[in-house]
Amino acid sequence: MSMKAPQSVLATSGGKRDLRHSALGFLLAMGLAVSPAVFAQTGTQAEVEGHFQRADADMKAGEGAAAGQELRAILKLDPANAEAHAKLGFLQFMGADWAEAAVNLQQALKARPGQANTEAVLGMCEKRLGKAEMARPALEESFPKLPIGRLKTQAGLDLAEILYESDDLDRAVDVVRILLPLEPRNPDVLYAAARVYADLANRSRDALALAAPDAGRTHQLMAEFLINAGDAHGAILQFRKALELTPTLGGVHYELGDAILLDSREPPALDAAEKEFRTALSENPEDANAEYRLGTICSLRKDYKTAIGHYTRALQLRPENAHAEQELGWAWFKLGDSRKGLEHLVAATRIDPLFPAAHYQLSAVYRQLGRPDDSQREMAAFEKLENSRKQIDQVYYRTRPSFRDMDAAGAGAPNK
Repeated sequence: MSMKAPQSVLATSGGKRDLRHSALGFLLAMGLAVSPAVFAQTGTQAEVEGHFQRADADMKAGEGAAAGQELRAILKLDPANAEAHAKLGFLQFMGADWAEAAVNLQQALKARPGQANTEAVLGMCEKRLGKAEMARPALEESFPKLPIGRLKTQAGLDLAEILYESDDLDRAVDVVRILLPLEPRNPDVLYAAARVYADLANRSRDALALAAPDAGRTHQLMAEFLINAGDAHGAILQFRKALELTPTLGGVHYELGDAILLDSREPPALDAAEKEFRTALSENPEDANAEYRLGTICSLRKDYKTAIGHYTRALQLRPENAHAEQELGWAWFKLGDSRKGLEHLVAATRIDPLFPAAHYQLSAVYRQLGRPDDSQREMAAFEKLENSRKQIDQVYYRTRPSFRDMDAAGAGAPNK
């Protein structure tokens, strides 16, 4: 198991970052902004303060080498000066001189223990030196104590990678759960989370297959894997095998109906899917998903009056369902009641502002009601969301049918 090392937001193995753009900001993140320092009384206080002030100026000017000379001069006067060791260690870390950085950071912690920011950077150095066994305790100790910012993000990414590589996925999940709310759009954080969660899912799947290869749940899980891989026909066979082995297996009739709809929208497939959804409702009369899918089948058959009943019932079972609101609104529109359609489509976009089909249909309804400005606004929203989706599709080369396509075709949005 291998996890791609994320590009550091602070320093990379490929070379040095421009100190002018990163050093001062990261010093602030470390709580080590250069300022008149608290230092021991050995040496000449005025000289030490002068060196710190010059190091400050050099740092602001992006002159890392000159700043390093000033900090080394302080350490000649006061060898135990924790702040000078920490700042010098930071500069060396930024310059990818991780071995020397580790020495100075260790000295800083020896003189002033318990500094979470210094311990975090030390752990990051140790990781880059290939000493994961030393980096892990330093990062585990410091990560929870760090304030939100770049240092916490990078320390968390480093810790998550170490835990992942050591196959401690449970602890890795704990770390990414902290990072995701802090950096919800950070590619490195999202990558780390995707890998950890995927490996946990694969581990559970494999454990189930080994423990009970002929169990209904095993075939159900295999079917779900095939659905995600785009093989709806293979999934149908596995769902049916699951029901053959365990007829009372909860949720499988609904999933089988979904797979049938993904595989085909021809009349025989609609009949077969309807049978599965009705069976799901007989097992659980409160199954809002099955009720909603019965509405989908009616929409695909252009039986909008019956569809309205199913969508209404689905919303009674589960309010705030954007898809049910959207399809209900479109069904009313198709029956000639634009105002009722508008009510439900507006509700759909309120519940889920990122719902392309609802914006597309709202544009049509507003146009029908003689509100061109509103129609153009909704079409612009639809086109923006569709462009974003196309970019994602291009990344993953998605070519298989999806429920998004099925719902759009049934409800009247363009089948993209």
